[in-house]
Amino acid sequence: MRRGGTVSVQGSSGLLLALLAEASSQGSWTAVVGMPNLGMLAASEAGMAVQRIALVPQPGADLTAVVAALLDGFDIVAVAANRIGDQLARKLSARARSRGAALIAVGPWPGAELELTVAHGRWSGLHDGHGYLGSHSVEVRASGRGAAARPRRTTFTLRGETPLTTPPFEHMFDHGSAAISDNDTAIRRTP
Repeated sequence: MRRGGTVSVQGSSGLLLALLAEASSQGSWTAVVGMPNLGMLAASEAGMAVQRIALVPQPGADLTAVVAALLDGFDIVAVAANRIGDQLARKLSARARSRGAALIAVGPWPGAELELTVAHGRWSGLHDGHGYLGSHSVEVRASGRGAAARPRRTTFTLRGETPLTTPPFEHMFDHGSAAISDNDTAIRRTP
């Protein structure tokens, strides 16, 4: 993710948590808006620094004002995209760009620079009706604009004995791309 960018995440809250976990573990402050079912236990288990996250599960009638205010003060803001129309979505993307914050839309988002979609996932660990869910591997399709214009796919583990909490999207695009670059994996505000 890059400062000022907008990313659309679809198909898995685990993918969202993996993105937020990487950023928060590197010192970024994150906010999650309009997702009342996202729990702190799941965030912690995904590797998030829970002391660096603000949850706004019920933002009220003026969701866009809440998101705009959070973009002014947080490094990364994730928002449920289904509650925001196209015109307001574009305004929020512009606000993220002007403030140097990353905006993660959970669901389709007009003008997103990068779209990450879980194509399918596979759980393992159960054997003949017994055992525990051990790991969750997902295949993610990435597409977008600029260097991300050509769709690409990658597979990684969200949960398991050796979870990969940093989604391996960097190798999917040319270095220095508008969508993802080596220097922008985690973003932090500088004073």
